[in-house]
Amino acid sequence: IIPVGLRQRNQTDKHSTGLYNREAMLNYCEKETKKLIQRELSVDVKLESKCIEKPKGEKTPKDKDKTIDKKLIGKDRKEEEKSAAPKKELGKDRKEEEKSAAPKKELGKDRKEEEKTSSIFDEPLERVKNNDPEMTEVNVNNSDCITGEILVRFTEALEFNTMVKVFSLANTRADDHVAFAIAIMLKSNKTLTSINLDSNHITGKGILAIFRALLQNNTLTELRFHNQRHICGGKTEMEIAKLLKENTTLLKLGYHFELAGPRMTVTNLLSRNMDKQRQKRLQEQKQVQERSEKKDLLEVPKAGGLLKGSPKPSPQSSPKSSPWSSPKSSPKKGGPPAAPPPPPPPLAPPLINENIRNSLSPATQRKMVEKALPAQEKNSRDQLLAAIRSSNVKQLKKASEGPRSWDLHRTLPGSLGDPRFQV
Repeated sequence: IIPVGLRQRNQTDKHSTGLYNREAMLNYCEKETKKLIQRELSVDVKLESKCIEKPKGEKTPKDKDKTIDKKLIGKDRKEEEKSAAPKKELGKDRKEEEKSAAPKKELGKDRKEEEKTSSIFDEPLERVKNNDPEMTEVNVNNSDCITGEILVRFTEALEFNTMVKVFSLANTRADDHVAFAIAIMLKSNKTLTSINLDSNHITGKGILAIFRALLQNNTLTELRFHNQRHICGGKTEMEIAKLLKENTTLLKLGYHFELAGPRMTVTNLLSRNMDKQRQKRLQEQKQVQERSEKKDLLEVPKAGGLLKGSPKPSPQSSPKSSPWSSPKSSPKKGGPPAAPPPPPPPLAPPLINENIRNSLSPATQRKMVEKALPAQEKNSRDQLLAAIRSSNVKQLKKASEGPRSWDLHRTLPGSLGDPRFQV
């Protein structure tokens, strides 16, 4: 809807004719076209009338010069066109040659680059093939100029190598062909312990081929294949978990499982493998200790070599040692005196049978025993307790009338007010 301020009034002069009439429309179009043709014809007639024709007669020198110039110009133009035709053809041929030469140049550049890359990796390849003892790691990570063929050559060279322990080819655009070559190499190689395949173009088929090859390999402990272009998927993860159940050497796996089930099973399997490796190490240490102890027992101390001219030892055996002599060797003369033996531990106090009996006897029997003891052996505390026990309520009633509460203790036998305890 147009707002009120932008609306315009109707500017058409023709009134509405009502319903559409086809014949009337065609007649109107014919009339309009006839009017246009007449206007064009009238314009042409006016232009012709303005043009004045020149009388036929001799031409002036200026007109002759103009005609000559026109003829010469026409000839020159024809010659130029004739000469330009082969030039155009040559230009077309050159363009076509340049177009055809462009891919040849690109091929030449690619070949040069391949030759350069092959020259860069020739030395390490030869060292791996020759089993160089100093070459213990092959690291080709993040190399832009390496190709799949060179990676396959490296794997073929590592198949029978016994020195290289680490093979890392992360971010090298490795595909399934390289993965299959690595699987074949792992079946025969017994020295590699770590392989890094992160950030490549390997699919689930190549990864499963590597895990199947691990069933015949007992040395690889670390495998990394995270961040691949193609997603592995749930089926491959489940198959990886199944294949790892039969492997007992893999300890580290560089991959984040999307499913929780395979992730938990793989972590449990890796912890199981670590426990087995730890038990093997402990058994090997025990065996080494036992062997060393056996060697120490079997070894006999060799007698020192005698000097020339020294008297030979007598054939008679040495006299027997006296039974009273100590088994320890006597101290050497001039040496420090031997330390005295440590004192014996103190003896425990003897147990008295009577004390034990008293401790185990009932309370009534203890009272009888205490009464039987003489008065001298009893101390003041025992005497006080005995006096308190012997007192009765009847004795308290026999006291004088109106005793004070604070003087009550004086009347009690065995109390502080008792004359027996007064000095």
